[in-house]
Amino acid sequence: MDFRKFYIPTVIAGLALLTSANQAQAQTTSDLTGTWYCGGSTPLYIRQVGSELWGLTDGGYSVTNTFYGTVLNGFINGTWADLPKAGWTNYGYVSGKVVSSTQITRTDTFASSGYVSSYTCNR
Repeated sequence: MDFRKFYIPTVIAGLALLTSANQAQAQTTSDLTGTWYCGGSTPLYIRQVGSELWGLTDGGYSVTNTFYGTVLNGFINGTWADLPKAGWTNYGYVSGKVVSSTQITRTDTFASSGYVSSYTCNR
């Protein structure tokens, strides 16, 4: 049996898989972990683990909410919910885009009313 007929195509296929896996990983590794400010003085704290994002907006008793989402190919998608600290009970969806390592855009949609608010966030 000529192993070259089996071995060479297998190696090429393996390299193609590794290349696409490395590209996918590279597209999710822009680290968004840190403190962000989205149009005001209330900090948004983001923790990124791989492509997953967790966030907390802590404006004391005026607004406190959390979100969970993902970032893939520079696009952010997830959900958010107010925490009882501020007395609000809204929740909804988050979408956005990574503009650079120091800037993201963020759009919050309220599930109950459909109200949409958009922000530019900077580190």
